[in-house]
Amino acid sequence: MAIKNALINMPFGFHIYPSIQLGTLSTLLKAHGHEANNYYLNLHFAHQIDLKVYKRLCEERFLIGEWLFSHLLFGNVARNQEYPEFFKSHLQNISHTIGRPESFLHDVKTQMVPEFLHWASECMDWGQFDVVGFTSTFNQNLASVSLAKLIKEKFPQVKIMFGGSNFDSEMGLEYFRVFDWIDYVVSGEAEPVLPAFMDALEHGKAVPPGVVHRQNGQIVFEENHENFSDFKQYGPPDYQDYFDQVRGIDPQSPLLDNPIILYETARGCWWGEKHHCTFCGLNASTMEFRSRPMEQVRSELADLSKRYDTYRFRLVDNILEIKYIDGIFGQLAENNYDLDFFIEVKSNLTKTQIERLAKGGVKVVQPGIESFSMNTLQEMDKGVRPLQNVFCLKWALYYGMEVTWSILTGFPQETDEDYRKQIDLIKLLTHLQPPISVGDIWLERFSPYYTRPDQYGVRITGPGVAYPYVYDGDTLDLMKVAYDFEFETQKRIDPALVEELHQTVAEWKARHQSENFPYLIFTKSMDFVTVYDNRRADGSIKIRLEGAAAEILLYCNESAQTLKKIQVHLEEFGKSPINSTLEDVLQDLQNKELIYEERGKYLSLPLPNNSNL
Repeated sequence: MAIKNALINMPFGFHIYPSIQLGTLSTLLKAHGHEANNYYLNLHFAHQIDLKVYKRLCEERFLIGEWLFSHLLFGNVARNQEYPEFFKSHLQNISHTIGRPESFLHDVKTQMVPEFLHWASECMDWGQFDVVGFTSTFNQNLASVSLAKLIKEKFPQVKIMFGGSNFDSEMGLEYFRVFDWIDYVVSGEAEPVLPAFMDALEHGKAVPPGVVHRQNGQIVFEENHENFSDFKQYGPPDYQDYFDQVRGIDPQSPLLDNPIILYETARGCWWGEKHHCTFCGLNASTMEFRSRPMEQVRSELADLSKRYDTYRFRLVDNILEIKYIDGIFGQLAENNYDLDFFIEVKSNLTKTQIERLAKGGVKVVQPGIESFSMNTLQEMDKGVRPLQNVFCLKWALYYGMEVTWSILTGFPQETDEDYRKQIDLIKLLTHLQPPISVGDIWLERFSPYYTRPDQYGVRITGPGVAYPYVYDGDTLDLMKVAYDFEFETQKRIDPALVEELHQTVAEWKARHQSENFPYLIFTKSMDFVTVYDNRRADGSIKIRLEGAAAEILLYCNESAQTLKKIQVHLEEFGKSPINSTLEDVLQDLQNKELIYEERGKYLSLPLPNNSNL
């Protein structure tokens, strides 16, 4: 007999699109003849506390979502009760942002959450299912564990199953040890494990590797070392339950109008396989890069677009497969489709690649621009240079792509000089899109800083600052469940430089939200180039370039060029300097802040006014 599964998505999972975890599991289970019913209970809680408030809480730090759902399990723990005082300024800022009194969040924790959990435990006859499964990622852990406890108390025969990034490695083992109402944890990717596990439940067989379980009162776990790669074996995620439930709550919901669909074209990270970025904790044991065949991607995008009546997609890949730039987005561009994508890429793209992505439908791109400091980028092991980050921002702006990025600081080996150079470069770039934020890195589980701290001059001092104020440290080993950690390094950065960097970025962002919007563009005539520069807040200037200066600006526009190549180009077109040296002309362009030099390569900073490049 087929296993009946209920899969639950709890707060604070985003409500604005369906869960790719539930959608993928639903397809997987149904492909093997089992039942899969998805329940998006986060939708109900989002409507209970207000959709805008809910969305904001999904995005906040310091485990605020976990604390709000900690009342049932840890509400009587002293440090849990101290959370509002310790994080007072954070809670005040949230209350101000969402337009609610400071008492609101306390009411959510002590009144609204218990009401919601009671409703959630009663809204369905959970006893009809063989397995009730929870996906736990980011701040939806305690909401899921709490509801699981209530369901288990009411229906002890139901098997409670957990999975997701919060239950990877020793995190899952520790939660499993303490929360004894959890019967099984699927650690790692589900495809190599779940079908055999369902078969074991159905026929009373031994639990397969990859599933944490209890045997004779002892915790048993044999790690599964297989990463899933046969993407042709299954179809696209099944999101029908999400849309049915949105429609059931609000038939006129804007979430039904051209909805955002999550889709996965690849797993792992092709860069991380060779060079694991030192601060990155993604992928854990699944770094191996695996991508779907392009024909499957094309077919499934078409299927999902038609099935859910939408043009909008968010690719959840950590990094885009390079061949997709031509093979997927190039083809979409050739057919002039009106699809809309969010993607993550590496920033070392060419102008042609950026153009192809933009014309193929990429509206928002996250290219991993985290610094303009050469030394810091090398410490990250990012495999890119500041010049490539500048180039990416420039041509993404030209082709109309929004870039989501942040400046990261707090690296073990950073210096005052790194800050100084980055600040000076930023002042040349105010016509380009500013970062979302600037702030110190987190030390993430699975990152090289975590796995090899001594190698990088890092000393881990404890779990992330919020963990002791949310979880019970006497019950749980917080070092085993934490995803981020407090740490110390030997760095001593001048506080004035830190403040200057923050202030420079704040001014950059403010200009882009003002009527005095910054710009730096050039127009090209037959014999001269005119630059219009409004980067400075005190007024715009107009600069006319002729001869070698004009030609250099044009030649270094679409790609960075070396001094030798510039010299050859000028000689070929009869534009060599007459009364000065090439070095003098380049220095003058740098003095005018129209060209950026890095390790002997020169890039023009103004954007072309011409829209046909």
